[in-house]
Amino acid sequence: MKINNIYRYSSRLLVLILILGITVSCSTRRNTGLNRAYHNLTSKFNVNFNGQEALKTGEIEYKKICKDNFIATLPIYCYPAKEELSSIYPSMDRVIEKASKSIYKHSMFFKGKEYVKPIDDAYLMMGKAYFYKQDYVQAQRIFSYIATTHKDGNCVEEARIWEIRCALRQKYYSRAEDLVNETKYIVQPKNSKKLNLLYAAAGAEYEMTVPNGDLETATDYIEDVLKNKPKKDFRIRMHYILGQLYEKLEQPAAAHEHFLYVTKKSDSYEMEFNARMHLATNYDGSPTRRSEIMKELEKMLKDKKNEDYKDQIYYAMAEVNRIDEDTTERMEHLAQSVAAYKENSFQRTHSSLQLADLYFDQEKYPQAKAYYDTATSSMPKTYPNYDAIKTKSAVLTELVDNLQVVVVQDSLQRIAKMSERDRNNWVKNKIAAYKAEKNRKEKEERDKELALQSALGYSNYNQLNNSGNSGKWYFYNSTLMAAGKTEFIRKWGTRKLEDNWRISNKQQMSFEDMADLNNPNKAEEDTTEYDENGNPVLKRETDPEKERFYTQDLPLTPGAVDTSNRMIADAMYQAAIIYFDLLNDVPRGMDMLDKFYKRFPEHELAPSVLFIQYNRYKEMGSSKAETPKEIILTKYANTDYARLIREPDYYQKLAAENKKLETQYEETYKAFTGKQWKKVISLADNALAVCTDKVLRSKYAYVRAVSIGQTQNKDAYRAALQGVLSDYGDQKVAELARILLIDLDPAPVVEQTPAVIADLETVGKSPFTFAPKDWHYITLIVNVHKCNVMTLKTDISNFDREFYSLQKFSINAFYISQDEQIVTVSRFENMETAMDYYYAISKNEKFAADIKAGNITVYAMSATNYSNYYKQKGIRSQYGEFFNENYLGK
Repeated sequence: MKINNIYRYSSRLLVLILILGITVSCSTRRNTGLNRAYHNLTSKFNVNFNGQEALKTGEIEYKKICKDNFIATLPIYCYPAKEELSSIYPSMDRVIEKASKSIYKHSMFFKGKEYVKPIDDAYLMMGKAYFYKQDYVQAQRIFSYIATTHKDGNCVEEARIWEIRCALRQKYYSRAEDLVNETKYIVQPKNSKKLNLLYAAAGAEYEMTVPNGDLETATDYIEDVLKNKPKKDFRIRMHYILGQLYEKLEQPAAAHEHFLYVTKKSDSYEMEFNARMHLATNYDGSPTRRSEIMKELEKMLKDKKNEDYKDQIYYAMAEVNRIDEDTTERMEHLAQSVAAYKENSFQRTHSSLQLADLYFDQEKYPQAKAYYDTATSSMPKTYPNYDAIKTKSAVLTELVDNLQVVVVQDSLQRIAKMSERDRNNWVKNKIAAYKAEKNRKEKEERDKELALQSALGYSNYNQLNNSGNSGKWYFYNSTLMAAGKTEFIRKWGTRKLEDNWRISNKQQMSFEDMADLNNPNKAEEDTTEYDENGNPVLKRETDPEKERFYTQDLPLTPGAVDTSNRMIADAMYQAAIIYFDLLNDVPRGMDMLDKFYKRFPEHELAPSVLFIQYNRYKEMGSSKAETPKEIILTKYANTDYARLIREPDYYQKLAAENKKLETQYEETYKAFTGKQWKKVISLADNALAVCTDKVLRSKYAYVRAVSIGQTQNKDAYRAALQGVLSDYGDQKVAELARILLIDLDPAPVVEQTPAVIADLETVGKSPFTFAPKDWHYITLIVNVHKCNVMTLKTDISNFDREFYSLQKFSINAFYISQDEQIVTVSRFENMETAMDYYYAISKNEKFAADIKAGNITVYAMSATNYSNYYKQKGIRSQYGEFFNENYLGK
């Protein structure tokens, strides 16, 4: 019995000793051989292994996101737009989590030295994860920490190479140059193919990225990459880039060699196709070579395999035309390239821009505008000169809209001047032409369906019963599928997969309209609209087979003609200003002003037109300046234009006077805040007698009115406020005056004045402030009738758990009106981190449908703006415009 007890106690003691030994061996505070062995083994084959697997998964997903623009020179590495990266976040966050865990639990850092080698790997994979997430600042910190603190580690060289890439992505080109030079001397002694390859690739990326990069040096670096035997995909990419660089360096033989290699080795048909395109267009300008190239490109057009690449083939033809300086053929091929668009947005954008620029150079602005619109509709934000192109497109849109007003109104006036008989004949001809075209299209569709029926024949449905596949689901049964497709085409012809596909000739129709058509009990409602006098207003006719469709806009009365002429005059004036100020097209601007004055010499804008003509002719040193000058000095002698001709420094004097009045307003405002009401009234009266600036006058009038409210009776106060409304109804102060009129009462007037005073400082400004470095919230404005807020909060929580597992966000919801709740995700360090989340959640399929439908509106808001938005209902409608302008750059 004693022996058994001794054995039992001894066993327990042994287990306790073993547990104590293992516990002691797990310590990172004691630098012993047993501790180092344990932590090296555990970190490498447990935590780090899982992190590396997550990194591999993330890199595979990253490659799927990448889409190359073969029109431009390919970069060494692909960098997708940041808003496209949300799918890699789960994997990269897991990498960061595992790396952090490895460092926290297993690092043994004593006297400036790390004794657990896999810790360097943990830091490195953490830096890579941040780099892939395009958080280059954090990645740079980690790579720099490895290089400076873990100098004896096994990752210093690779960390330096990644640091070069971080500096390039942040456009720190001087820092990148220093790193390239320094890293060379720590990589070469290692004699490692992997490090040599990564360094050469980083060096090539440097030369291809910096503004003054040397392409010949870049080719040398890429040749070094190839010497170190990269993986197949990267090797083929390097050959393709070498081909492009040698083309730029005008070495066609070398370019031909590398593109030929790509066509033989590439597994990607897209890359192979583009390499063939380069081979085909390797053009020296000779007639023989031109004939060979065009024949090869025509052959490629006919190849069914290239159906999705016709846009690029036509573009290649246009490039041959460019070298030949054949602008007409080039424009035709570019137009065909745009028309052949399938999925390549880069190509459509590039072809559209080139064609738009050609039309622009030819001063064919309507055509240029159309192709700029096409380009900007699919242009990625990373496209070169994105902002300038968008601006040019907007300018041309405004110009063409004005020119179109002139053309349309001139046409309408011409038709209105016809005799009634001729006008009726014109209308009948238009209706007949429309019906003929409609009948032609219907016949074409019937003939097409008959041809299909004839070719396919009628299906024999007996085969459905004898197929022998009755036990299978019908979509797995190829016989049933083929028979069903044949019957569908026999009955319907070829139809595009879209809403209302049964209707061949669609017109816009709402869901309610379609429901009403099928409801025999739906009574006809009186939908007549009435004007402010109670008179019925005729609805616009939308049926091209009705006569009124063509006559409803004709100016058939003197009043209608006047309105049409005003529209023409305004459009001509605006078009002239655009020609001058935005397009720098002086001849067309002058021509437009000449036409304006000939047609509308008595128009209110006539003196302005004459003055512009005078200044332009004067700048050109033309004697023609005398004609508009004489008209202004005689016909418009009392206008500012005449005074400017007589006194060229008149505006400078006016500006000096207004500056003086602005200084006086500061004194007036100071007296206003100091409640020196009589002084305010006196200063305001003096200023209003001489001030010509309307905005400044409105401010003086407002503070004067409020001061009258403090010193005189209610009637005088009311009259002063009403004067502000009548004289300055289009100014910001009018709204403040309207509020005071509503609440007109001696007591609250005094109490409300300080708040109203504060508003004067923000006249003409947004109620929101742009503070990109402040703490931010993501807000979702939710229509509670269309979207369940509890479900939404759960979905956001799941989204955060999947894509932002390292961050701890708070999700809250509050009612801000009877119909809306605001859901907040908080909080974010600054605008940049908030916008990363904004793009990620906006593109996520869980939320995209509701956002597109308008059930949810997503904003990023600084803490200050969020507070104002929540508290002040009246300013909420202005935030959308503020957000678009300051956060989305619209």
